[in-house]
Amino acid sequence: MAPPQAPTSHPIDALVIGGGIAGLWILSALRRAGRSAVLAEASELGNGQSTCAQGIIHGGLKYALGGKVGKDARGVSEMPSTWTSEIHGADDPMLAGATILSPSAWLWRTDSLKSRIGMLGARMALKTPADAVATERRPELLKETAGAVLEVMEPILEVRSVLQALADRNAGFVVKVDGPEGVEMMSRGGRVDQVILRNAGHETRLAPEYVILAAGSGNESLRTRLGLDPTRMRRRPLHMAMVRGDLPEFHGHCVDGNRTRVTITSTARNARGQATWQLGGELAEKGIEQSPDELISTAADELRSILPALDQRGLQWSTYRVDRAEMAHGGRRFHD
Repeated sequence: MAPPQAPTSHPIDALVIGGGIAGLWILSALRRAGRSAVLAEASELGNGQSTCAQGIIHGGLKYALGGKVGKDARGVSEMPSTWTSEIHGADDPMLAGATILSPSAWLWRTDSLKSRIGMLGARMALKTPADAVATERRPELLKETAGAVLEVMEPILEVRSVLQALADRNAGFVVKVDGPEGVEMMSRGGRVDQVILRNAGHETRLAPEYVILAAGSGNESLRTRLGLDPTRMRRRPLHMAMVRGDLPEFHGHCVDGNRTRVTITSTARNARGQATWQLGGELAEKGIEQSPDELISTAADELRSILPALDQRGLQWSTYRVDRAEMAHGGRRFHD
């Protein structure tokens, strides 16, 4: 009697692990280029840092506040036009149906000398469209702001609509797996020979040419399982404040010298006519050492300082913690 044959593994060009915006974008780009690709996700699409993102498509201006243009600033300078074309472009846009909440963000400074120099340096060092706005054209919250107020052409996207657009585009190429252990990878000599994806007792066997890790903080354990250096990934914890109430729709950065003091983005209004603001920037970075009550108190004080025209009566506050996962690029067969 002949021995039973091993189950067949389907050859594909790439397996993407992680169904956030990065993973879904990579999957879309591969498929648009004519490559065979599949994405594996252990939770809900976008669960984690994607759904917590503020949705600002940075063009690099805030990274040049010290007057020097580094790799961070140069690397993202084309992002606003790239993302906008992927929403409204005529040639097979990947994000058709996604919502742009605002085509631009406001950038204003405190009245310190260091802040004035930082703003001037950013405008000179980077050619990001950023025009000083006359007082009468400023939003009400910034009418009395000392110094220049810039309108920066960095769009703000509704994150859930981006996820939905990418999910719709890739329907049929996303495989739900039973948690992190639902992905079993057999590697040899630094190369993955076979991957088994498991979901509710069903197995899918793949033989990918490349494995692309796009699982955010989950990349740490994936790299360990593959025998790769897990320290190539680092976590940047944030403690975000949120405030809801009778707020105007507002998006912008208050800068102080070479730092972004607070970044504000707002959602569309709910059924009760209320908007919700997310507060990031240095406020969220320093907030990791604070309790929720302490961060809320600090955030309220910051808003009084940077937006004195804002009426804070009746506002509801909350906070949440999230890790931003960052990883260096590298590897011959594994790409982070």
